[in-house]
Amino acid sequence: MDHFAFLLPVIFCVFGLTFLFVGRHEPRSAPWWGFGYLSAALGFIMPVLPETIPGPFRALVADTLFLLALSFYGQGLLGQFRRILPIWPRALIVVIGVIASAVSTLIVQSPTLALLANDLLASLCLAVPAIAVLRHARGVAERLLLAAAFMVILDALVRNIVMTLLNQNPADFDTFLASPYAFFMQVTGTLIGLLLAFAALGCVTLEVIGRYKDVADRDSMTGLLNRRGFDRLAGRKTPMGAVIVCDIDHFKRINDRHGHAAGDDVIAELARLLAAGQAADTVLARFGGEEFVLFLPDLTIAAAVHVAEALKARIGSADWSQTGPVTASFGVAETRLGDLSIYEVVARADRALYGAKLAGRNRVFTENERLSDLHPEQARAVA
Repeated sequence: MDHFAFLLPVIFCVFGLTFLFVGRHEPRSAPWWGFGYLSAALGFIMPVLPETIPGPFRALVADTLFLLALSFYGQGLLGQFRRILPIWPRALIVVIGVIASAVSTLIVQSPTLALLANDLLASLCLAVPAIAVLRHARGVAERLLLAAAFMVILDALVRNIVMTLLNQNPADFDTFLASPYAFFMQVTGTLIGLLLAFAALGCVTLEVIGRYKDVADRDSMTGLLNRRGFDRLAGRKTPMGAVIVCDIDHFKRINDRHGHAAGDDVIAELARLLAAGQAADTVLARFGGEEFVLFLPDLTIAAAVHVAEALKARIGSADWSQTGPVTASFGVAETRLGDLSIYEVVARADRALYGAKLAGRNRVFTENERLSDLHPEQARAVA
């Protein structure tokens, strides 16, 4: 029992430091879990302190630390689920809990009342955020985290009810700290606390991995998907739809006349114009240089042409005062039943884009059009 009492704070301290370390990469929730586990570790140290320190003082400090721990856990839950709750009601619960512990410990001198008040109010600090995020769980890991949080709450409530009904709470604090109740509390607190720690650490780790994966899949200049990100979202299979390939006209001339910084600004602004107003399921990516690709699920080639014409008009009417007028050419293709991947559609749209460039730029060309289909005057201009 003594070895266990010494091991418990060490385990919680290790988790606390781990969360604080991970918090450098996931600052929204990990630091709060770290503060919570460090507070709990300090709370579990109280029973093993020298007996020269009065039992009531140790009990009061432990109660305060556990209140803070569950408050930090609650804030970690809110951060994980991206929810915001006012801080002052939960801070008020902590203040009331400290006052209740002080009164029951130092004035009334009742361990039973002190434990009941502290456990109920500490559970409330975690229950309020847990209930607030209950409908926002995404995936197995977050559901397990919520289940572990409610197990912490349930453990505190059931333990108090059972021990109160059995009248097993010791009459004084020194006896309590060496009692089976204190040991039972440490055991259940450890097992459920470890479950909560592993669940929270799993969620935080998945957040970090997802964030770095998202960075790897996105173009740093525009924030759009890069070719790898496009492949991940649209290249797994070939659902029905249309592809638009867009390329800035005479982009090299912009770089040569106004510098690469101005060229970068043009790319970033054009990315914003292409993204504005798109449907939620549209996949938009920068394939490198000045070329952009849009995949429009469930759209026919005729509907995609209307989208491309609207984008062309939007780009042409935008404010390009720093570089002069900027235009773009578009190639449009649609999926076919025999396509093995989305890149077969992209290749056809790219050939259509080449046709739009040959036809004089600043126009929309489909995979079904040929240069011979042009108006005679256009054909002579191309020639």
